[in-house]
Amino acid sequence: MIKKFLKIFLSSLGLVLVFLLLIMAWTKYKSIDDGQNEHPLAIRWEGFYHDMNHRDIGQSINDCLGEKIFNENVFHRSAGWFSGWSCSRVGNPDEIFSLNYSPIKKERYFCHEGETKIIGKFFNDEIVLNDLEFIENWENEKIRIPTCLFFENILLGIIADKKVLIHCDAGRDRSGTLSALLIAMASEKSGLLDEKMIKAIECDYRKTTSLMADKYGRMSIFIRDILKRGRVNDFLLNQCNLPIKIISEASEKIISSF
Repeated sequence: MIKKFLKIFLSSLGLVLVFLLLIMAWTKYKSIDDGQNEHPLAIRWEGFYHDMNHRDIGQSINDCLGEKIFNENVFHRSAGWFSGWSCSRVGNPDEIFSLNYSPIKKERYFCHEGETKIIGKFFNDEIVLNDLEFIENWENEKIRIPTCLFFENILLGIIADKKVLIHCDAGRDRSGTLSALLIAMASEKSGLLDEKMIKAIECDYRKTTSLMADKYGRMSIFIRDILKRGRVNDFLLNQCNLPIKIISEASEKIISSF
């Protein structure tokens, strides 16, 4: 009886291992560079079992508000575990922005849609971006300049009706900061940036299950710190020199109450 059980168990285990090897081989095949990219493509094997921490930001904020104010399927956020896997797992984006790009590792994050690879864009050639939710770090031009380039190109993608995915490693702090800034920008433009909206921004941030309690309040504090200095649009103009036209056009795509 025991021998029979062991035989069945080992056979089943063998089939599982073969299945896993086939998945790994297929994922590796999808990461093979076509010669057009100078950086290696990242494969995150954890994506086979790991939570992507993916959500449609407009839908998430609407849920937090309890009413539909923001357009959905405009921009999404996620962790980096999607890299090497199907784009369907992160909302089938047209453009990907990799806030966790490392100039040391030089890996490009990507997903595949059939035979097409959607490869993440990056603008930080010198340092790894971190702690964007602390407004004082925006005074450091090595952080501010690439972060502003990320933000501007995200806006341009939205204006061009491209579905945008913003991600970092956990899809929590860096992704959360730019998501918060996008929502604050659009809601201010339509006169809706009030305490309820700030709480909704924080609500979206807290949906990340890996978020520790000592980080609670970071997104609401970030937006309030901006407002202490003036308007969100003024912050974007002063820090990133973003034209009002781009801010207005992107805001109209993000929010449905225009």
